[in-house]
Amino acid sequence: MKKLKIILQSNLFYLFLFILLVLFLFLELKVKKYSSLFYDDTNQIIAKIQSFKIDGDKVTFYLSERETFTATYYISSEKEKKDLESKLEIGRILHLDGKKQEIFPNTIPNTFNYKKYLEHKQIYFSFLISKIEFTNNKIDFFSRFKNKVRNRIKKLGSNPYLEAFLLGDKSLMDKELSDIIQNNGVSHLFALSGMHLSFIYEFLNKVLKKIKKRKIIIYLFLLFYLILASFPVSFIRAILFSFLLDCNHKFSFNISKIKILFLVASLLLFFNPFYIYDIGFIYTFLITFSLLFSNDFINRKNKLFQIFLVSLITFLFGAPITIYSNYEINLMTIFNNVILVPFVSILIFPFSILTFFLSCLIPVFQFFIKILEMISQFLNTIAVPIIFGKISYVDCFIYYLFLMLFIKLRSKVFICFFFIQLFYVYHKDLFNTYTSVYFIDVGQGDASLLVAPRNKEVILIDTGGKIEYEKESWKSRNREYNLAESLLLFLKSKRIRHIDLLILTHGDLDHLGYASYLLNHLHFNSVMINQGEINSYEKEIINRIPRVTNYHSFYFQYQNLITKEYREENANSLISYFTIDSYKFLFMGDATKEVEKNLMQKYDLSVDFIKVGHHGSKTSSDANFLAHIKPRYAIISAGRNNRYHHPSTQTLKTLQDLQIDTLNTQNLGTIEIQIHKGTFHIFSCLT
Repeated sequence: MKKLKIILQSNLFYLFLFILLVLFLFLELKVKKYSSLFYDDTNQIIAKIQSFKIDGDKVTFYLSERETFTATYYISSEKEKKDLESKLEIGRILHLDGKKQEIFPNTIPNTFNYKKYLEHKQIYFSFLISKIEFTNNKIDFFSRFKNKVRNRIKKLGSNPYLEAFLLGDKSLMDKELSDIIQNNGVSHLFALSGMHLSFIYEFLNKVLKKIKKRKIIIYLFLLFYLILASFPVSFIRAILFSFLLDCNHKFSFNISKIKILFLVASLLLFFNPFYIYDIGFIYTFLITFSLLFSNDFINRKNKLFQIFLVSLITFLFGAPITIYSNYEINLMTIFNNVILVPFVSILIFPFSILTFFLSCLIPVFQFFIKILEMISQFLNTIAVPIIFGKISYVDCFIYYLFLMLFIKLRSKVFICFFFIQLFYVYHKDLFNTYTSVYFIDVGQGDASLLVAPRNKEVILIDTGGKIEYEKESWKSRNREYNLAESLLLFLKSKRIRHIDLLILTHGDLDHLGYASYLLNHLHFNSVMINQGEINSYEKEIINRIPRVTNYHSFYFQYQNLITKEYREENANSLISYFTIDSYKFLFMGDATKEVEKNLMQKYDLSVDFIKVGHHGSKTSSDANFLAHIKPRYAIISAGRNNRYHHPSTQTLKTLQDLQIDTLNTQNLGTIEIQIHKGTFHIFSCLT
């Protein structure tokens, strides 16, 4: 034990461990290659359910059979849904027919990359299920217990807050409220972490105070809870850290808490190197480190001021992670945590445990939840979001360096450097000297973005959008993927804090459907819409943004090409002609061949880049028109496997015959044309 104590107290040991850990991570994550064990043509699998979620007419599974993979099944009837709800259980083995699905990475830059997310969980394929058959396998003890807990929560009204507080599962929470919680910066309250462990540990410690071996009982209970909750990394960290602290005290190792925290992180990373990519892993260790590192700075006689300092320190240390993920930070998070952390930790979390066992307390629990929702919604109305855009690892390193030097040395010089660094990161767009034109992959829709040097002028042409079809109530989903969120995230990543002009080519939803969502999160100076009759969607937009008929651009030469008013909506599309540093761009909306013919007669156009009409449909892109304007590149925006079969083979053949290079968002994802000092470069998100 003496030798172990000497080793654990030695700084050289931790240096050696750090070097070893770095080498191990490099070999495991950068050198070693990982792939699925299943062939691409696999159409039948026998697999065990690790977890599942039924949302409307969609079932999402995590399954295991030699490796973990995801699977999706679409329910055909309400009767089948009820049947699945009664039969599906964790631990059940299924016979599945279907096919492997291609997992796409993000097709809009700087947005959530689902493919990488799965790879970081060591999941390398997804399966689209066409048929499910159940087996009569014996379910293991822990799976049976998990099912009992889930069924108990169902009997209590399937309260999503009970799922969140007891199991750390937020997937059933209302999407709008979940977004509010994230905007308020208090998502950590709904994940199993040190807060939950502290309550359980202290409670059991008091209940079992007369039992000599109570620590063993406590840790066995925590281990059981950990398995029940499917091993959330923040809870693993909390349990391991607490256990090693107890060992440190019992055996008088006299190791600092920061060194113990490093030992915990090392153990977890040696066990699973992919944890390094987990935001929850990074966040839980960083926040715990911040509190240990800043202990002298935080400790004050005034307890209220101490609570504020704890919130301030955790906010400052967590800010780069939040900005790296969401490109913005809410300054009110400091005060939100001061209000909500005690409310949740002292009242709601203990009550969620009591409610699980005593169903008579449901009305009281729901009352507290109503208060939580009201407070959350109010705090969201007074949010102070600051958009920083995409930041680099170097930015993060300098930020933490100055912050830690200030906390340790309390020197005003370092706090000055700290704020200078923040100012630099916030105004990084001032160093951007090129113009970018983006053709954003919004699926079966259109959205193009023009960004002048230093973000001095930003023009958005259409927003994309999805045509929603009315569903039966049993098919409605709690969480639908909303591409508008990705579009907004992309804009924030580019430090776009306002839009000077929104051009809506016409009133179809696939061109303006996401406008309403964007209006709720960004400021728009003006909007231009097409001639002809205005529909209800356009009316809503012009009620919120000043409508203009002419626009004077400061950084681009802009011309709105008008021929005449037509009877058909697509034909009335606004057609925009931009000259950017001698390069000509033509945006056709959904204009038809008749419009193209009239354009030839009225305007003498030369074009370098054309955003072809109507997603490459055969109703646009007349051969005579294209031969007349002679574009070098044609850009097509269309959804993958879309029901309209855009772009048409006729349009593609026309472009090929005229030797016009075609850039298609279906293959390339978002396309960026970067212009600087008379030259241009083309970048794509997928290649």
